[in-house]
Amino acid sequence: RILYNELRARLADGKLAGQRMLIPATFSVSAAEAARLEQHADLLARLGIEVSQFGPNTMAVQQFPSLLAARGVSAAEFLREMLDRLAEDETIDSERLIEDALAMMSCKAAVKAGDPLTAQEIDSLLERARTAEKASACPHGRPTTLRLTLKDLEKQFHRT
Repeated sequence: RILYNELRARLADGKLAGQRMLIPATFSVSAAEAARLEQHADLLARLGIEVSQFGPNTMAVQQFPSLLAARGVSAAEFLREMLDRLAEDETIDSERLIEDALAMMSCKAAVKAGDPLTAQEIDSLLERARTAEKASACPHGRPTTLRLTLKDLEKQFHRT
């Protein structure tokens, strides 16, 4: 949720920062998928994504959001998910599509269970969560925190 809120704020100030790919990521597409990508090129550019035709059935990701690249998110897989979302609802308006894309981006770039964090990173994350809007759930609605009382813990250890 923290990343989602930050991405929304950055997008409100302009387009998201993208980084040029040294070696463009390529992926196969149908003619309809290539047309969808072309149709939404302006929206993708706002998200820091640039895609170009690379062959008759291939697209190349020329630029990808810095945040996702830094977290090792596959550009081809991300664009494939975007295409799947566009195929689900061809009448989706651009604002809803942006919200969906920001939710996907933030979930893919977020700290996951098992990711090693330093004490300083943990403190920073907790502080950012305290001040974040709607921080109790991710953009998809899944909870990000749980409240366990002493009674809950005692029950788990059969100390009731």
